[in-house]
Amino acid sequence: MTLLQVQSFGVFETLTQYGALGVVTLALGYVVWSLLKRQIASEDRLKSKVEELQKEMNDYIKTDLQKVTTALENNTKAMNDLRDIIIRKNS
Repeated sequence: MTLLQVQSFGVFETLTQYGALGVVTLALGYVVWSLLKRQIASEDRLKSKVEELQKEMNDYIKTDLQKVTTALENNTKAMNDLRDIIIRKNS
């Protein structure tokens, strides 16, 4: 007496019982899975690009803020110096 061990493939075994329709369903499932995997990879790349752009924008804003602050301090000093010169000249 010979015992045969049959492996069960679960859902795939059921689909293969439907013949061509089962094969088409498996193929479509694979295509959808591939497209989903590609879409997720694309979203991950876009997220990393957005994070990189946000970092660049934050760095730009910090640098620009420092330049504006320096310019404002220089202008304030120049206005105070001009005021002092005008007051001395009128005195």
